[in-house]
Amino acid sequence: MTATSTPRPVGMVRRLAYWIEPRWRDTGCLAFALNRLTGHLLILYLVLHLVVLSQLLDGPEGWDRLLSLFGSRPFLVGDTLLIAAVVFHGLNGLRVAALTFGVGARHTTALIVLVLVVTTILAALAGWAILG
Repeated sequence: MTATSTPRPVGMVRRLAYWIEPRWRDTGCLAFALNRLTGHLLILYLVLHLVVLSQLLDGPEGWDRLLSLFGSRPFLVGDTLLIAAVVFHGLNGLRVAALTFGVGARHTTALIVLVLVVTTILAALAGWAILG
C-alpha cells in the first residue's frame, strides 16, 4: 500500500472545515448547503416517522403513548423546526426550478434572501400557533 492511498485524517478535517466555513462563499453555495441539509433532515424525519407510527401496532396503549409524546414540548419544538425545514426546502426548490428556466438569474441573492425571510415568517407563525 502506498502512502498516497491511505486516508489522512488531517486532510479530511481540513475538507470538512472548508465545507462548513461560510466565508468566501456566495449566497448560492450557502443556499445549496442549506437545501442539502434540510433534505437530509426530511429523509431522517420520514424514517423516524415510520418508526413512531409502528407504535400503533401496540393498540390503544401504543396510541396513548404516541399522544403523550406528540403533546410534549420538545416534540412541538421539533414540529416547528420541521415546518421551517419543509418550507425552506420547498421554496428553495422552486427558486432553483425558476433558475433552470432562466427566471430570476440576475437576482439570485435577492431571491435567496426572500426565501429565508418567508421561511422565517412562516416558521414563526407556525411556532406561535403550535407552541402558543
